[in-house]
Amino acid sequence: MTELDFYEGIRYEFQVREPLMTKRKKIMPYCHLSRRKQRDSFIRLRQKIRSETPVYGGHFTSRHVLDEPGRPALYNQWADVYFLGSDGLTIWNAAIITAVREFWDTVEEMTHSRAWEMLTTEEQSAEAEMKFEPIWSKGKRMYRLIEKLNIVYEKFGGLTYTDYQEILAEEIIKNEPPEVFESFTTDRSYRYGVGLNIVIHVEEVNSASIDAAIRRFREIGETDWRAAAPVPRIELPFESENAAFKKINYDCLNSESVEGC
Repeated sequence: MTELDFYEGIRYEFQVREPLMTKRKKIMPYCHLSRRKQRDSFIRLRQKIRSETPVYGGHFTSRHVLDEPGRPALYNQWADVYFLGSDGLTIWNAAIITAVREFWDTVEEMTHSRAWEMLTTEEQSAEAEMKFEPIWSKGKRMYRLIEKLNIVYEKFGGLTYTDYQEILAEEIIKNEPPEVFESFTTDRSYRYGVGLNIVIHVEEVNSASIDAAIRRFREIGETDWRAAAPVPRIELPFESENAAFKKINYDCLNSESVEGC
């Protein structure tokens, strides 16, 4: 089976995060398909996983490049993977993220919500506005996003909306850090397989940590689960995501020598 055969076989069903309702038709969730159709998809995925054993180890497949030498752990905080259920029908369409990634995502949601609520309706419209300009590329007409002028607000201490969120994120991390739990959360609205959101407490997402998460999920019976206790605060970031990324020495990453890095 070729790569093209596989993707044609599932009719591009890897585009799974589309709404279940569109203007044209209702999309059938995978779990509502007949057993025959589920089995067909299961077998196609099984063949793909087997064919990619030299790449991913034989337990899952992904469109991510994993275990890349020299890549900082901060860049390996999540991955989308597909693996087989134990019933011979279920395909698990999983998004795996680290506890650190979950922590930063939660902080980002908190900062965005609080900063957004401080804006008036007119200011919200100005921040959300997107304008495009037509351009020609290789004989085709396309559209390019027009860069907006930065707006500063007195209520934000003379900062822009984006800059204020960074300050607010640091304050939340220092004064009211959110709790994060390891977990497995299923979502049966996906059109390709059953959705599965996994939060694991590891330094980075790689082949080994993905294999371990799959084994753990199967051990608990392939169902929803959340750890009884949150990840210890001392093991979560004390700085924002942007601050952490600014510390990465990109000159060392692009150098063949690690001397002085």
